[in-house]
Amino acid sequence: MSYIGRVATQSKPTSRRRPKHDPKVSEREILEAAEQLLRERRLRDVSVDAIMSRTGLKRPAFYVHFRDRHDLVLRLIEEIRRELFEMSDVWFRGDDPYHDARAALEGLVTVYVEHGPVLRALADASGADEQVERAYRGLVEDFIAATARHIREEQAVGRIGDLVDVDETARALIWMEERYISEALGRTPQTDPKLVVEVLYTIWMSTLYGTIAPADRAPQR
Repeated sequence: MSYIGRVATQSKPTSRRRPKHDPKVSEREILEAAEQLLRERRLRDVSVDAIMSRTGLKRPAFYVHFRDRHDLVLRLIEEIRRELFEMSDVWFRGDDPYHDARAALEGLVTVYVEHGPVLRALADASGADEQVERAYRGLVEDFIAATARHIREEQAVGRIGDLVDVDETARALIWMEERYISEALGRTPQTDPKLVVEVLYTIWMSTLYGTIAPADRAPQR
């Protein structure tokens, strides 16, 4: 081979493969894009193409992680559900209702400050979409069941007295909370989160325990 040929061969650039996306990073990017759109549009106006246009990924990448748009929505609901239950466990597993109930409500409100518009969009969509309705109502029903269970635990240790009906009281409290917090934090501008906590705390404590935190245990403002 001539000298020129050798130089040409040596200087020929080597091809490099495009780095692959981390699947977890790609999935998170798609979920975040969907959340962004649900803050701006109704669910029926959110398409796969619209979601992927908010990412640096191609349309086929969507189907690597999700079967369809409904699968993505159900994943969003499940992720938010985990966050909500993580916050609520402070009260469900605690033994100081005055402190634990407030801490749980503060945690729930924090989740709604971040995801409120998305949860409102999903709640609104549930009236016209059977799959979304099943998932969203399932989330609410899980909270009703957990609340009723904890009320009975609190009754067993004498902290909560007799109620007209434990299951229906839990149902009323959770649906009231869901509607109120959705209205307060699912729209822009949002209601002051501290005020939302105070309103919910007063309703829950008055209904279940008959009183608000004693003066010597009230939180410092």
